Amino acid sequence: MTDREISYAKMARQLYRVLTDQRPQWEARNPAAVADFEQLNAYLQAIDEVASRQGGQGSAEYSDARDRAEHAAEEAAGRLVRGLRALQGTVPNPAIAKAASYTPDQLDPLHGPDLLAALNEIASAADGVRPLLANNGVTDEHVDALTAAIDLYTPLSEVPSSNQSQGGQLSGTARELTKNLRGLVQRFDQLIDSLREEIPGLAERYDDARSADANYVPSATGPREGGDGSEGGVGREVAGSAFGPEAKPFQ
Repeated sequence: MTDREISYAKMARQLYRVLTDQRPQWEARNPAAVADFEQLNAYLQAIDEVASRQGGQGSAEYSDARDRAEHAAEEAAGRLVRGLRALQGTVPNPAIAKAASYTPDQLDPLHGPDLLAALNEIASAADGVRPLLANNGVTDEHVDALTAAIDLYTPLSEVPSSNQSQGGQLSGTARELTKNLRGLVQRFDQLIDSLREEIPGLAERYDDARSADANYVPSATGPREGGDGSEGGVGREVAGSAFGPEAKPFQ
């Protein structure tokens, strides 16, 4: 990883800690941001793994997180495939035929980009026939669950397998992860901007962490109120492990 990529990841880790501490406040006002928050952590885990491998080591924590995300995505996909298969049996539809044909034996051996392609195909097919799936017991929540699982698995799937983790491939992965991480952080910039007047303490703490990026220009906000959690944050002591691990040297 380049120095710039390392610095950006370090800044994003600090943002994650601020957002973890103050989660009760921003989540109450924008529950939809939780998916981005979880994806932010997934990108940070993937970047940590790239840095670890470039240093000659892998991370069991990353492998566990990837396996959990993979399993959750496969479970969500399996529910939709069963619904698609039932629908295809009664109302044949070429648009969902391939997605409906997947079996566990076909999905289980897939990993990384190959599994992601299959998951996206299933999600797309299900999204196009939501009303019909509902008649087979597959709800909008089931369809949305796969989309959320894909979002969480995507950054973790981008790190190549350990036997492919050589030279330029890892560098390219780091660039792509950092690019996607920037887009995610920018979405949180917009969220915080919408909350500046209502929760100025959160905005100021966010700006403090975000200022490590020389390209960041914060919006004006009022005086800080409650940086210790009195403004609605849970604080480091209560947040515990959710606050994120202590920064590694490259973080």
